[in-house]
Amino acid sequence: MTISRRGLAGSTLAMAAILGSWRSAAAQAAAWPDRPVRVILPFPPGGGTDVSARLIAQHLQTRFGQPFTVENRSGGAGVMGTEQLARSAPDGYTLAMTASGPMSILPQLQSVPYDPIRSFAHVALPSITPLLLVTPANSPTRTLPELLARLRREPGRLTACNIGVGSPSHLAAEMFARAFNVQYEQLPHRGSAPALTDTVAGTCDFLFDSTASSIPLVRQGQLRALGVTALEQVPAMPEIPIIAGQGAPGFLATTWSCLLAPAGTPAPIVERINAEVRAFTATPAMQERLRDQGSIPLDLAPEGFRAYLEREIATWGAVIRAANIRLT
Repeated sequence: MTISRRGLAGSTLAMAAILGSWRSAAAQAAAWPDRPVRVILPFPPGGGTDVSARLIAQHLQTRFGQPFTVENRSGGAGVMGTEQLARSAPDGYTLAMTASGPMSILPQLQSVPYDPIRSFAHVALPSITPLLLVTPANSPTRTLPELLARLRREPGRLTACNIGVGSPSHLAAEMFARAFNVQYEQLPHRGSAPALTDTVAGTCDFLFDSTASSIPLVRQGQLRALGVTALEQVPAMPEIPIIAGQGAPGFLATTWSCLLAPAGTPAPIVERINAEVRAFTATPAMQERLRDQGSIPLDLAPEGFRAYLEREIATWGAVIRAANIRLT
């Protein structure tokens, strides 16, 4: 095959352009950060994602020698702050700590001004938190088989609280109904606290809620845990069986918080932040903190985080379509 001088010159120019772009990105990453970095938190202060964002921001500030300032920009169940990140310059100076709702669930229930996959660089997913299936402490139901027996004896009679329409709590209960072919009434609440209060009081027969918020009430004897929505035993709760091992293979439902950058952020910057977050998550103090709240630490590179997100979107999308869930 003969290559013309013009073709050879074009190929050389293209290679030079690619090499120049790579060198520019590498130089930009080497200089980063040379000024403060903003971390958008699309939720109000005080929640679990807020706490995680501030811990990670403090670690990054210590490691990189520049301020990493967390700014709460709540609204739209996390959508507004997540959109703000998507519209930010992809220079490494704006990040966001968002959560599973705005990334894997809400985009399938309503129109959102970003794409969870294409609008972001997927920086880090430090951990996931499964849900607990809990009942009131004075419930006659003491095990998952006993709950299933009651549901089959009284189809449609029992009630399941959830923390809101379209929440992981709601979707996990829909998954449960289909996995075991049972029926019950769902009672949506406006958040975890009122749903837990009603379950403790016996207004609801059972509830799926994050281990982080429900473990303390289980430990205090106000709730009884029948199962956990993980694929392996959770170290903080070795006595609580996994639902996947009780007749529903593969039953997995989690919540999580993640660190994002705008799409187009130089890969070397993304990789530097990812490495620091993974190192921080691996410290004994963070491992103990995560285990104590029932979370499962992860050690994922950016591409592993993106693959996990794609699986979450597919899982929740299947539940939403099967149950015909809509936001009213």
